[in-house]
Amino acid sequence: MYIFLILIMPLLASCVGDIREKLNENMKDAQGMFADQEFKKAIAHIELHKLRNGTYPRSLDELQFLSAIDSTMLRVVEYHKLDSGYELNIHFKFPTLTDGQETRARLSYPPEFWKGLGCVRSNAK
Repeated sequence: MYIFLILIMPLLASCVGDIREKLNENMKDAQGMFADQEFKKAIAHIELHKLRNGTYPRSLDELQFLSAIDSTMLRVVEYHKLDSGYELNIHFKFPTLTDGQETRARLSYPPEFWKGLGCVRSNAK
């Protein structure tokens, strides 16, 4: 019986490690999707504000008609109005399962994504 446990323990430990790594990857994917959604939601509201008011908002506090779900973006993005448009950065950190360290969400979009937007600077470019 003890020999069986001695032989099986490394195998079980290996499986747990593999499961943890897979969970960590799935979590990163889900958190990346969340960051992407919040970033695009912010762009949509900022551009809608420009369409309605003729200028970009001085701050995100000027955005109107935000639902409770929409307002989650306020904790994830950083906005700065510029003379030539605006800067929008994603600031979303999430813990990893394997080492407990925080990882910053990194987004990247093709040049076509930015076409027609007033977002002239971003850490997502």
